Amino acid sequence: MDSRYKQKVQEYGKKDAIIALCIFVAITPLGLMSWLITGYVHTTLFGFISRAIIMGITVVIVLIKKQGLASIGIHKDKLWPTLRFSILLLLVFSAFGIVPGLIHGWEFINIGTLIPVLGTTIIMAAGEDIFFVGCLQTRLHGLFKNNIVAVFVGAICFALAHVPTALLETYAAGWVGSLIIWMIGHTLMVLIFRRHFSIIPVIVVHTLGNFLGGGNLWVEFTFGEDLTGTAMLLVLVVLLILEIVRWWRNRAKKMSV
Repeated sequence: MDSRYKQKVQEYGKKDAIIALCIFVAITPLGLMSWLITGYVHTTLFGFISRAIIMGITVVIVLIKKQGLASIGIHKDKLWPTLRFSILLLLVFSAFGIVPGLIHGWEFINIGTLIPVLGTTIIMAAGEDIFFVGCLQTRLHGLFKNNIVAVFVGAICFALAHVPTALLETYAAGWVGSLIIWMIGHTLMVLIFRRHFSIIPVIVVHTLGNFLGGGNLWVEFTFGEDLTGTAMLLVLVVLLILEIVRWWRNRAKKMSV
């Protein structure tokens, strides 16, 4: 489906890119506001609300400009292949996310805790993906005609959106490494988005990466002894390499025709 992505992004101009960047500038402080208004304890709740707002703003802007929800990857076209690929991602991430906990003999959280945490994680991931991957990244091509440059700028925007809160949280000392991981994650999600031009598998990857990588599946979770984060990062890097190879081979094949 790379051809559909390429065809779609060619429809956007500089105005579309500037509008998307203005939205980015406007929504980025929302994460920081969660600390200033509610503090760390309620950051998750504010994160849920802020992502829902981001999602709503994106949908409204797209509809006002009459570009359609399909332009941000919300559609039914080729639904079964998309769902099949999403299920494959679900199985891969689940395997790498669960095994480390089983090795340590950790206890699964109860279903009453699992459902709201997972639901919140899905909404938070979906809010970011619909804007950063479905909206901002596609519109950036109207300003940056080079595909690699456009994705790089999109990755920087995605990473920078997380920096304000990262600097305030306990892992602030490692925020530079986190910046790189966020850029890798965004690049992978864009490559997956290009494959099916659907936001569904992107949300699946983002949700599982955040949920399993954060140890939300377990009653006891110790970062010092944990292999889950490392496993999730390994999965991300491997998937990124595979998607880059696939994209490169498709590109070389089209150039040789």
